[in-house]
Amino acid sequence: MRIGLIGAGRWGQVYLRTLASLQERCRLTHVATSRPEAVSRYPQPVTVTPDWRALIRAECDAVIIATPPAVHAEMVEACLEARKPCIVEKPFCLDSDTAERLSRRVEAAGVPVLVDHTHLFHPAYAALKRALERSREPIRLIMTEGMGFGPFRSGVPALWDWGPHDVSLCLDLLGTRPEHVEALGGPEGSDGQPEMVSARLDFPAGVSAWVHVGRLSPQKRRTLTVATETRLYRLDEFSPEPLKAARRPAGRAGSAEPGAPEWKPVPSGADVPPLAAMLTYFLDGLSGKDRSRFGAELARDVVRVLAQCQAALERRRTTLRLES
Repeated sequence: MRIGLIGAGRWGQVYLRTLASLQERCRLTHVATSRPEAVSRYPQPVTVTPDWRALIRAECDAVIIATPPAVHAEMVEACLEARKPCIVEKPFCLDSDTAERLSRRVEAAGVPVLVDHTHLFHPAYAALKRALERSREPIRLIMTEGMGFGPFRSGVPALWDWGPHDVSLCLDLLGTRPEHVEALGGPEGSDGQPEMVSARLDFPAGVSAWVHVGRLSPQKRRTLTVATETRLYRLDEFSPEPLKAARRPAGRAGSAEPGAPEWKPVPSGADVPPLAAMLTYFLDGLSGKDRSRFGAELARDVVRVLAQCQAALERRRTTLRLES
């Protein structure tokens, strides 16, 4: 399958390395970038153009959009018009109205579109979902951490850069949108937006998700903790044993305090990088296999939740100004 890549920046470089490892399944034939030198080390010859529209018109079978989110909608719509299946990076776009309109267009067009919420394809996350399904216990609480130092992208606040991954995990696990959202952020960056954000998402049946994201953490973290009635699950992407489980500790004799969880590793299966797993899923879907993660509904809902978090941050900022 012939692949065209739009964007060869920081994340585009990750795509280039991953595509080079999948040459038995697909062949990168075209790259749209204003920096041809960014593709110079790719192991196979590719056609490089500065015109992303020319790439979509070119003889490639599918397109990967790895560009800043402000231009995602225009590029996805061009792929739909050209009947070209595409992968588009997160976030899908930067406002709810565009997300709603674009989601409807994707559904009406019937062209395969996959939004890259990469961590949904982590083998440990797949193992977590299998464990939750076997337990048949409802989720009571979710906590996530997604943070590091940087990257500081122009025009993309930390909430919209780091938040889509964590929000997509929460929505995918619970299968619904939150009823209420609160958010707290700070300190502010040069764009006036907070570089660290904590959000509480309140879902039906009293379930809450606490999401902590940002780009001022000296230590990179990517964790997901899920609590059911009797079990705890913890996914730590940077741990040698990424998924662990424990029984929820009961209170100790003579004490109201629970004991420490006794964590045990849960096998996650093949150690496949999430981006390679996502690309393989995309290629398999275009070959007639499972497409349940194709479409834009989840991506639309992620944008809606991020927009609600953004509005909550603005409300809190306005309140603080009035009180000062």
